[in-house]
Amino acid sequence: MVKGQLLPGGITNPSIIESFSNLPREMFVLEKMQEIAYLDESIPLGQRRHLIAPLAHALLLQKVSPRPNDIVLDIGSASGYSSAIISPLVTTIIALEHNKRQMDKASRLWEKLELCNIAMIEDSDLSNGHADRAPYSLIMINGSVTHVPDVILEQLAHEGRLACFMRERKASAGHAVLFYKGRNSTVSSKKLFDAAVPYLGDFSQDDAFRFQ
Repeated sequence: MVKGQLLPGGITNPSIIESFSNLPREMFVLEKMQEIAYLDESIPLGQRRHLIAPLAHALLLQKVSPRPNDIVLDIGSASGYSSAIISPLVTTIIALEHNKRQMDKASRLWEKLELCNIAMIEDSDLSNGHADRAPYSLIMINGSVTHVPDVILEQLAHEGRLACFMRERKASAGHAVLFYKGRNSTVSSKKLFDAAVPYLGDFSQDDAFRFQ
């Protein structure tokens, strides 16, 4: 995966390469999907959750540049792969999920892998983020969304970043987007690269940022 997809695809960050190299991706997918766990495509986990294709995931991380002092909110963590990948790169991760089966699997895998800087939080509405532990210097959304609710952007610290995939409803593909909150609390954004990533649930259409 690393030699055949990530390196040819432009991944040069040594820490990101090491994290993808060391983490067994097949542990985080359904048993029947383990043989295709390393293909460069999104893998369905069941219950409307997916592992994002390796290259798209790695490119997004490289663009957002995780830092050792980052406090991360990982929205839609599912079976825990996204949080596990970023675990060695940052200080603390708040993994947000509402699917009980996925949460239980993630917790078991993190314990087995001795990943001690991840805290699982259950919330029935992922579109609210998790204000109790805000602000976050980095927010990741695991899947395509049509928009980013303002309530989540408000949870960014000054000079914080939010990375996600955005795709219009019923569109076949979308793009990765990086949001940045300045010291004056103004949020800017820019497109990063095109990507076809499965949707992450339904975020409320009210009070939301929509990329133009």
